[in-house]
Amino acid sequence: MNQKQFLKHIETTFKNALELIRRKNQDYSKTENAFANFEFARLVGLDVSRAILLRVVDKIARLSNLLDKDIAVVDESLQDTCIDVVNYMAILMAYLDNEKQKRA
Repeated sequence: MNQKQFLKHIETTFKNALELIRRKNQDYSKTENAFANFEFARLVGLDVSRAILLRVVDKIARLSNLLDKDIAVVDESLQDTCIDVVNYMAILMAYLDNEKQKRA
């Protein structure tokens, strides 16, 4: 893969990730609060940013399992899980930026 192909691949990954997060955000959050689903973590004493990070850890564990077994979990491939990691990291960045703006 040359540099041009590499960058095109990354661009496609980010486009796919954005499309997926748009669909999932409609299912899991409210229009006025994109983080509503994650805020339920407070009910069990977990900070929202840590709750999001925990989801990343779950996905990394799944990636490790998929790589070890070289089989897909039902409805979950290596590619799907990688995109989920990208999205959860983007969610964490957005949440942290949002919290910083609220404090400013």
